[in-house]
Amino acid sequence: MSSVSLEIEQHTFTSYKEFEENFEYKGERLYSMIFERNKDKIKVSKEKFAIRNLQKIFNATFLISPKIGFDAMSLRDLSAETGLSMGGLYSSISSKDAIAIIVKDVVAVICEEVVDESREQDDPLEALRVLVKGYLYASTLMQPWFNFLYFETKCLPQINQEESKNLELAQVGELEKLISSLSPDLKSCHKSGFVATMALSMIQERYLKPWKYHNPEKTVDEYADSCLQLIYRAACLEEATPCETGLKDS
Repeated sequence: MSSVSLEIEQHTFTSYKEFEENFEYKGERLYSMIFERNKDKIKVSKEKFAIRNLQKIFNATFLISPKIGFDAMSLRDLSAETGLSMGGLYSSISSKDAIAIIVKDVVAVICEEVVDESREQDDPLEALRVLVKGYLYASTLMQPWFNFLYFETKCLPQINQEESKNLELAQVGELEKLISSLSPDLKSCHKSGFVATMALSMIQERYLKPWKYHNPEKTVDEYADSCLQLIYRAACLEEATPCETGLKDS
């Protein structure tokens, strides 16, 4: 991958709506970032045409792969779904593997941005809130990308499989670091890692099973607050729950 990256403005968000309004990796901006990071491998020289083709390719991938699996999906399937010729496909992606590698790269970039914003917070409790909600909101907005990577990591080349696994381990590690700083007793009895793993599992639940969360009364903000409440309680931080999550004790 090219080392070129787009700088995005940091925001300490208070809601999913605010996060979404300031989220930079969507629409043409997302595919412009992909083009910039991979233009040494993309034969289409004009960015606007490359963006158009890439958007078609990834939309088609996210439509086909849940039905038959990425491993079974062929470039001819993509050609039929996108309307691009085989030549058009090869001018935009070097191989089918490149699709999975780019998905992994996009998810990694987004997670790094969330971590960077969390680390900017002076208060570790606020840093935890930003980290949990940032992971949750970003993966909700980019559900097809996160979902694809979770299920199709096995289709990546071996080195990229390891990178994908390390990405998840890094997410757990970042959560564990903050939980340990807030609850030293939990760290001393070696349970902070378990709580961090539990936290990430709750975040993944939302993007892996979106069909469970179509009820408009169950918003992503409410889900995020419930996740934080459980994390606080698991880390013996009940006193933080009312002010941090806005939920009343039952």
